Amino acid sequence: MTRFRRRAAGAGQSRAVPRTFLAPIKGWIQSESPALDNPGGASILENFFPTTRGIRPRGGSLRHATIDNPVESLMVWRSGTLERVFASDASAIYNVTAPADPMVQPAADVTGRSSGFYSCAMFANSAGDFLVAVNGSDDRLLYDGSSWTTTPSITGVSSSSLSHVWVFKNRLFFVEKDTMNAWCLAVDAIGGAAAQISLSGVFKRGGSLFFGETWSIDAGDGLDDVCVFISTTGEVAAFSGSDPADPDNWSAIGRYDIGRPLGQNAHFRAGGDLIVATTDGLVPLSAAMDKDPAALTLAAITRSIEDEWKRQAVARESSKYWCCVKWVARNMAIIGVPTVGASETYCYVVNLLTGAWAKYTGWDIVALAEMGNIVLFATPAGGIFIAEAGGTDDGNTYASTFVGLFDHLGMPSSAKTVKMARSTWLYRKPFLPKISFSFDYLPHLGTYPNAAIHPDLDVWDVGLWDAAMWDSGTSLNTVTRWVSVAGNGFAVAPAVQITHSHASPPEAELISIDLLYESGGIAV
Repeated sequence: MTRFRRRAAGAGQSRAVPRTFLAPIKGWIQSESPALDNPGGASILENFFPTTRGIRPRGGSLRHATIDNPVESLMVWRSGTLERVFASDASAIYNVTAPADPMVQPAADVTGRSSGFYSCAMFANSAGDFLVAVNGSDDRLLYDGSSWTTTPSITGVSSSSLSHVWVFKNRLFFVEKDTMNAWCLAVDAIGGAAAQISLSGVFKRGGSLFFGETWSIDAGDGLDDVCVFISTTGEVAAFSGSDPADPDNWSAIGRYDIGRPLGQNAHFRAGGDLIVATTDGLVPLSAAMDKDPAALTLAAITRSIEDEWKRQAVARESSKYWCCVKWVARNMAIIGVPTVGASETYCYVVNLLTGAWAKYTGWDIVALAEMGNIVLFATPAGGIFIAEAGGTDDGNTYASTFVGLFDHLGMPSSAKTVKMARSTWLYRKPFLPKISFSFDYLPHLGTYPNAAIHPDLDVWDVGLWDAAMWDSGTSLNTVTRWVSVAGNGFAVAPAVQITHSHASPPEAELISIDLLYESGGIAV
């Protein structure tokens, strides 16, 4: 039974002591001891995004299109300022750029396919801008901005066996499914004779070739770009040069080991580096050059959520639906985690400027695509949604949850009783946060508050005189309010809960939480 030493007689009554908790700009930190005081982190950060100065509730998911069958891939064609986005199910491809009705499936552009899981790449030559798509089961497809075609054909290898495509030095490169062979076309060609590149003598750990990509050390497309081939077992082979058929212009420069990659579409470029989702975490290839595979987790971008990542990666490693997208407009990356029969649906998000992580719950993602300044994601149920849009998840309420890292408040052995708390926010639209505290390394959350009522946006030529709230939802405001809190323990952590159920996205950012507490005797 825990007892507390009473204060010495004559010491007087306890006085409330102030303490400020900064918003968790370091994001979700899940792989450190809870007894380690680490200001600026969160033990739970769900449906909040860590910014450079605080955390903001995520926006909702707005339905963009519907396919009657499970969606397996999203593909984007680009030419100048023009863009088209396509979704595929197991047998067809649909143009979902601007559907007439987001609830009605559009007519298929392509039918009769035997797989809907595609690898795609944009390729430009003098004939135009082409979206190149392969799935390892059907003939390679080309989209030129108006129609899909299988011509010009590829010779030397059956294009139906090609499972991955990428561009390197103005050439199209392909992976031949379930083999150690890669293939490439001539410079600027979209068809014709393909040259074989065998990796059988390069990789030592078996498996097959999984995917390839361009890798650069100078953060761009330059003379030091290399072509990397990655196997299903996590071996990386890097080659320099521009013509695999010319021994004087093509040479191996290194072989590295990383964790097993989680999906052929689960990687993205950051600057010139290639970030790959593996069983060891989200690993930059540059780290593999000078680190032993056992030490790569220390260099992984996912280091702060290592235990969570490895638990989920091991359980869901066999799924092909791991996917990643870099959202340039928001300095964010989203990592889609396959459901694989699990009841909880979520994805991971990271601030690319700070490396801070969070979890977005309620989003069941099988494919991701960036179109313009927005990101679309597809679900196994056939929905295609705009991420961070609106204030509901397809009309359903969702909640944001934050629990900070536990803090001993400078006195690890003393009991603390919390009294009052005040949160400071920057906001544009009304919201109702619930502030509470958890104790002794055990997050405890009560019921969620009701969603705030959003006034109609009143703007010039829309709002009514004598009735409109001018500039509502547009001007930036600061709000602070003291509330009573209760509870005691030797370690404390602030908590915030918000419910969202609005047509418009939430616009608020937590800056800090102030606490008034009393310190008692030493727990014995």
